[in-house]
Amino acid sequence: MAYAKFEKVTNSVARSSGETKAAFIAKVYQLLFANIMAAIIFGFIAYFTMPISRGLFYGFSFGALGILLLAPFVAKTQGANLVMFFIYALLEGGVLGIAAKIYAAAGLSYIFLQAAILTTLVFGGLTAYAHISKKDFSFLGGFLFVAVLLLFGAGIMSIFFKSYLFHLIVSSAGVAIFSLYILFDTSRIIHRSEEGEEVFAAWMLFIDVVGLFWYILWLLTILSGDN
Repeated sequence: MAYAKFEKVTNSVARSSGETKAAFIAKVYQLLFANIMAAIIFGFIAYFTMPISRGLFYGFSFGALGILLLAPFVAKTQGANLVMFFIYALLEGGVLGIAAKIYAAAGLSYIFLQAAILTTLVFGGLTAYAHISKKDFSFLGGFLFVAVLLLFGAGIMSIFFKSYLFHLIVSSAGVAIFSLYILFDTSRIIHRSEEGEEVFAAWMLFIDVVGLFWYILWLLTILSGDN
């Protein structure tokens, strides 16, 4: 999920040699998968050692949100951006671990697992498509920025509207928006990133993956008929 602040960047990586460009892309995905693994490991720790607690759940959630709000200010600061990304990944892992425990306690572990598998398949498929097709999806930037703001507003409204149809529409829209964000951010990595933006690029993809997971999880939960 790219911030509007970074919409205009040069094509320095795109104009680089094939070897340099390949090394840049490889580093982005190494950072992405390393932090995904960090989130998963901490998620397991949270699952097995922490109680089901609203305080912990919202504490991790708001902590992650706070780090995310600081992201634009450290995105290009070497070292600081990597530390912030790692902390963000751990906080998201904590949220996921407690959420997994909530689902397990409700006998819905299979939904959580299904969401994880579907997220992996969707991310893998969209990433492969963006790399193979070489299409530039940067034109989606303005639309997606507005769409995610509307999605955030609809998410708040969903707390008060106990409508099955409304929740179904919002969760489906969330899946669609974060799927498009994966195409958009992957395209930026290929066509529009600058040297030194590896951490920022990996962080944006991480946000896309986590966002996609939550909305798939919400959608599957709604379709299953469980609250």
